[in-house]
Amino acid sequence: MDKRTLSGCIAALVGLMLFTLIGFVFGAKLQHVQATPWGQLPLLDLIGIFVSMVAGGALAGRRFTWFAAGLVALTWFAIVFVLVSVQPEMTLAKVLRFNRLAIGSSLLLAWLGAFVGARLKERPSARRGTA
Repeated sequence: MDKRTLSGCIAALVGLMLFTLIGFVFGAKLQHVQATPWGQLPLLDLIGIFVSMVAGGALAGRRFTWFAAGLVALTWFAIVFVLVSVQPEMTLAKVLRFNRLAIGSSLLLAWLGAFVGARLKERPSARRGTA
């Protein structure tokens, strides 16, 4: 892993922590969860994932897309592990069924955000090369 990728990962993690802090400070006012037939979507968390991964992708470049998806997957793995470990009535199947839409959406938005950030990083250098 090179320094650019590491700085992108750090920026993405700091962004995720900032959005979590914002959600914690403002509480229920911002923590709107949209209920759907397939599960619940935590809108502030999804926006935070997208914005954080755009920042990480803008710093790290094109290779960051898979690191972004890996960071979010690792986070979801920890969340699912804690939920299953702490609450004995919650089985792995129940936790995954309840969170499947949020997991899929966050993985998709992480990859998409990193891709958009990498494209934003490439765009100014392409202009400088042609001028």
